[in-house]
Amino acid sequence: MLATILVADAARAHPDGTFSLLRGGIDRLNIPRDRQKIFRGSIVVRFTADPHEAGAHDFQLVFTSPTGEVIGKAIEGQFQIPDHGGSVQAVMEFQQTLPDYGRYRFTVSADREPLAEWTVDVIEAEG
Repeated sequence: MLATILVADAARAHPDGTFSLLRGGIDRLNIPRDRQKIFRGSIVVRFTADPHEAGAHDFQLVFTSPTGEVIGKAIEGQFQIPDHGGSVQAVMEFQQTLPDYGRYRFTVSADREPLAEWTVDVIEAEG
């Protein structure tokens, strides 16, 4: 099984198995020193599997700080791979106050096996 993570301002799943994005691919946040560091957005996780992996699977999405500490509560859910294999996605809204600048990481696991990561660098905006 494979997974892909994508972070966007907004995302929406459609019944036909596709999704729409607004400003997708966020991997950097520029936040002024005098502002609270809040990260809001949508996360799309697309799972792709072969027919022998058909059926129900559990997933977990964890967000970690630059020091490796888990921030907030893990997002957990289930997805169903069709009998013929293929792809499915999970679209989730996300909002978290961040403790500091640095590189943050989303890690997704399926059935307790890590499959993909996405990093977001939070940097001080100039000026």
